Amino acid sequence: MTKARDIADFKFENIVDTGTTGTKVATGTTAQRGSTTGQWRFNTTTGFFEGRGASDFLTLEPTPTVTSVDVTEVESASGGNQTFVITGTNFTAGGVIAFVGSSAQFNASTTTFNNSTQVTAVAPKVSFLNAQEPYKIKFSSASGVAGVSATGLINVDNAPNWSTSAGTLATIFDNATGTHATLSASDPEGETVTYSETGGTNITGAGLSLNSSTGVISGDPTDVSNATTVSFTSRATAGSKNTDRSFNIIINPTLDGTTSGRANTSASAIKTLTGTTTNGYYYIQASGMANPVRLWCDMNTDGGGYMRFWWFNTLEQDGGLSASWNTGTKFGTSDISTITHTQNYGYGRIPSGVTPTKLMVKGTSAQQTSSNPVSYIIFTFNSGNSTSNAMLGSMQNGTTYSYSPRDNFPPTSISLDTNPYNIQSSGMCDHWGYGTNVYSGGESTFDLNDDTGTSNTSIGAGNDGGNQGTDFVTGGGYRYRTGDYLALYWK
Repeated sequence: MTKARDIADFKFENIVDTGTTGTKVATGTTAQRGSTTGQWRFNTTTGFFEGRGASDFLTLEPTPTVTSVDVTEVESASGGNQTFVITGTNFTAGGVIAFVGSSAQFNASTTTFNNSTQVTAVAPKVSFLNAQEPYKIKFSSASGVAGVSATGLINVDNAPNWSTSAGTLATIFDNATGTHATLSASDPEGETVTYSETGGTNITGAGLSLNSSTGVISGDPTDVSNATTVSFTSRATAGSKNTDRSFNIIINPTLDGTTSGRANTSASAIKTLTGTTTNGYYYIQASGMANPVRLWCDMNTDGGGYMRFWWFNTLEQDGGLSASWNTGTKFGTSDISTITHTQNYGYGRIPSGVTPTKLMVKGTSAQQTSSNPVSYIIFTFNSGNSTSNAMLGSMQNGTTYSYSPRDNFPPTSISLDTNPYNIQSSGMCDHWGYGTNVYSGGESTFDLNDDTGTSNTSIGAGNDGGNQGTDFVTGGGYRYRTGDYLALYWK
């Protein structure tokens, strides 16, 4: 036997290596593998030890672990992709990240190997479903060895959705209180939504407040002199997500007639707005009036809403009966905006831009048993009645008219302490007569320039047959009334 033959035939059994540095095994690339069953080697391509089985090599590969991720919440409804940086151990090139839900999983669109402790994965946000949260993370190597995080690392958290449309929430008056608007938003995951304001401006500065739990905007807004738009940004918050939306509230001055900046178009409008029953001076700017004017308004008689435009004496305002009659004064010669509202007389006219519905005449005379309350007669304008049209024309432009006998335009409401003469719906006109009289042979009931006498007039004003006076309801025995109160209102 030769020496070479002896070495070739030499065999080891149950070898024991007593060294400390290790036993060297075969090393090589995957391409350099042998084909003999039982061969053990270190694969420099994969970086793992491997051994030849009956038909293939089996790798001694450590199980990867996943410990953390940099993004723990995904807003699935926001669209686009989400990038994750995942930390763990034993990561290898060619591996794949998967996101494991409660009953389903999906792979990342891309998995990038950074090093053995970190990989980067990208996945569509929409793939994450709230019903599957929390998602665990699994890393699978190219050879199929996989490791999954011990707990769910990723939750789905979408931002709240606004139900309230952007823009104007409400238009309110500055005297309004209570609830003005309610913000509403919902969370896709059913979490509680809270409300707040963000940005430089807010409703608090306007005297309002936002309830963080209910979204109710309430309060007494700060008074304004002109229409004011309060713009603000509200934030709906659920979990850690916010959704902002821009809103505004328009605050108008309350047109209650208390100042020129709060002038309304009529006393009726003020009455409707405020419900007031207080007679007094209110600022009115009706159609055709260039500026607001203070007018004495009756907020009670016949439902209220009457505005004074012609008067002699100020009995209702201050109890005064001290004015001197201006001889020859015609009705409707003055624009009411030029008359001092507190003076003892004012011979104004109804603004030409309005269409009144009623005329109220208030006054006192010797036929009354008292002067408090002041009595009244009300005419309801009727565009189909020529006398009514002429009466209104006179009150708006100062024109006088003459009529044929038996023109008919009787009053529709009367309140007198005593009524010794029945006001009839016929008779002849004198100078400004309007078709009704106290009795069949007397003067007309409506005569704003009664220059021919006062006998039996029910409403009169002017130079009464050479004597000063104002008639309201008189009989033949009470001709020359002086110092009475007479006032006309429109509504």
